[in-house]
Amino acid sequence: MRWSFQIAKFFGIPIRVHITFFLLLIFIGLYGSRLQGARSGLFGIVSIILIFLCVIIHEFAHSLVARKYGVKIKDIILLPIGGVSEMEELPSQPKQEINVALAGPLTSIVLSLIFFFAYRLLFPEAKAVNISIFQGNLFLNLFAINLMLAIFNLIPAFPMDGGRVLRGILGLKMDLLQATRVAVGIGEFLAILFFFFGLFFNPWLALIAVFIFLGAEGEKRATELKVEISDVPVRVAMLSNVEAISPDVTLSQVLEKICHGLQQDFPIMEGKEFLGILSRGTFFSALHNHSKETKVREIMSREFTSTSEDAPLSEAFQRMNSEKLSVLPVMQGKIFKGLISLEQIGKYHMLCGLRK
Repeated sequence: MRWSFQIAKFFGIPIRVHITFFLLLIFIGLYGSRLQGARSGLFGIVSIILIFLCVIIHEFAHSLVARKYGVKIKDIILLPIGGVSEMEELPSQPKQEINVALAGPLTSIVLSLIFFFAYRLLFPEAKAVNISIFQGNLFLNLFAINLMLAIFNLIPAFPMDGGRVLRGILGLKMDLLQATRVAVGIGEFLAILFFFFGLFFNPWLALIAVFIFLGAEGEKRATELKVEISDVPVRVAMLSNVEAISPDVTLSQVLEKICHGLQQDFPIMEGKEFLGILSRGTFFSALHNHSKETKVREIMSREFTSTSEDAPLSEAFQRMNSEKLSVLPVMQGKIFKGLISLEQIGKYHMLCGLRK
């Protein structure tokens, strides 16, 4: 993810922090200091750091269980709204999805119990106080926050863990798409209830409801796409009528082609030899960093990931997502056959949906 950098690596899984996380720390520090002085601001910063350490442990639980089932984990990213385990794909079997989804909340419950018993052991005479990230007892605060994190994540609605648990349970009796649609419907119903309740009693709950509703819709669309293209070969959706360009063409000439045509990704050919690819991302980046008279051979991608005509479209889609690519050349040995892009896969999915 852009604007994130690695701070550590455990069990072979990189931990990355998005730069906006530090903006959260600054905000908490300033807000706490304004409320009750510098001590409260510092207490708030320490609380947030400890909470996010617990979030990392929560995400590691998901990741390690998923890796047990053969899922590749790219990294764990910390954002101001929480943590995200970036997996190349989710387990395909319902029981595996249930186990991966439950690992995080169960870990949070274990953490909450550890902090509770530590609080009782270290402060046996202490009286219960209000939970706040700006004051109070850190152990008691972390007990309550981890417990709330577990409960919130077990809400049976996407994109929370509870939504995946629900789909896994439904998937024991239904196919993936049907189970997803039922789980999404339940989640959206809960989101609507939360939204109207939040309008009258808690605005934050209304915002969370919007987050749940949009997350559920996103999950449904992603699953529909995955199912739609699962048995489709790349040749069915690929662009075969593609204009190739010479490596001696300048950026200015490519810009003219893009401005007066529909194609934005170009295979680089010298005669019949395929040399590489110029994606739209590479091209527009080069426009900012090079002269318009720069030749394509100086900025084209010579090392590239490719696919074949007979490969499943879902495999090409997954590869592009995992490697953050927008387009793949379709090759038959060393012979260039066409291009497949994320945009083209989306277009194929939309048109097939209309056809059905």
